[in-house]
Amino acid sequence: MTESKPGTIRYPIAMVILALFVVGIVVPIVLHQQQWYKDWMYSLPLDIRVLLHPAMRMVITVVGWFIVRSMVSEGENINMGLRMPPIHALNAFMIGFACSLAMLAFGLFSVPNEVRYTLIYSTLLPGLTEEIFYRAFAFGLLIQAARMNLWTAAITTAIVFSLAHLVRSDVRAMPTSEMIGWLAMLSAGGLFFAWIYARAPWNLWVVIALHAGMNLWWDILFDNDASPLNNMLMTIARIIPVGLAVYFVIFRGVLRSSEPSTIHA
Repeated sequence: MTESKPGTIRYPIAMVILALFVVGIVVPIVLHQQQWYKDWMYSLPLDIRVLLHPAMRMVITVVGWFIVRSMVSEGENINMGLRMPPIHALNAFMIGFACSLAMLAFGLFSVPNEVRYTLIYSTLLPGLTEEIFYRAFAFGLLIQAARMNLWTAAITTAIVFSLAHLVRSDVRAMPTSEMIGWLAMLSAGGLFFAWIYARAPWNLWVVIALHAGMNLWWDILFDNDASPLNNMLMTIARIIPVGLAVYFVIFRGVLRSSEPSTIHA
């Protein structure tokens, strides 16, 4: 199988991906501003309520995948990094999660917080659905199918990834300087997640595990009321797992045997 590289941007495909990407961001935000929608949503059981917006994005991702797949030629093996031999997926997941254990070591020395019922939703669900939506669908397909430059796609989706967190009331309540710093940190995280995913190559499980693992230790071990930008321990705890993943995946090449796509970033 021959290897092809990104070249001239395919604007029709890029527009489809970006249009669906925007829909997946804007629709939940707009709906959440409607009183009738909030009344209806909060009348639902918690388990259903927390799944609504992730489910919307997964539907858009599935629809978008089939549309984009129909727009590329038969010989182009584009892949969002979910379908691969189980051993490759398990290997990537274990590496990503193992890297996140650095956060556990730091969290043992921080002020503990209460483990809430919603831990599963703030840990595993974002780690899975956000990586599929932001990294695999938007970032990955902009490069593989639309042939966009890696850093253009990475920076664009990373910024949108951070701005999407403005829907959270706790983020909007931050002082402006703190909010800007927090969004910059999220953008940097999204940028590194995209880079790791592209160099895995295209093995999404490593960033799913890293994202979910970091969320897990954050929710269990850290004080969510404290500002992460004003606490050096929290800042270091977030940086080290990503740095470890960059080292093992990019510089050590531990996942180079897993190549689910003919398109390399």
